Amino acid sequence: VKPETRVGLLAQRSVEMMVGILAVLKAGGAYVPLDPEYPAERLGYMIEDSGIALLLVQGGLRAPASVASMAGGPRVLDLDTVDVSGERATDPEVAVHGEQLAYVIYTSGSTGRPKGAAVRHAALSSCMAWMQ
Repeated sequence: VKPETRVGLLAQRSVEMMVGILAVLKAGGAYVPLDPEYPAERLGYMIEDSGIALLLVQGGLRAPASVASMAGGPRVLDLDTVDVSGERATDPEVAVHGEQLAYVIYTSGSTGRPKGAAVRHAALSSCMAWMQ
């Protein structure tokens, strides 16, 4: 994962989901949250539309079947079985610019198809500062 690489995160709301989000952001990537409660068709559309390069899937959940048939589709990693023993445990210290993409969130899809809204790091930082 490099700066602005889009990474899908198919996980239940949990500590593991927050760890996944933090890992993607620390690597400089942009996360795309995927709710496992959504129908497979909607998830497949969001995965294809967002252009994710990597799909992180929480154990016990499955990527939509359509992902396997996507030409040039994302690499899928099961978070419970991936071996990270060879990876370093230190902060990657990736420099991130405020104009770089932080995440892509999808709308409810009132027009029939959900639409992705891209959020930059500067906007995310401003939102967090306001919330404090």
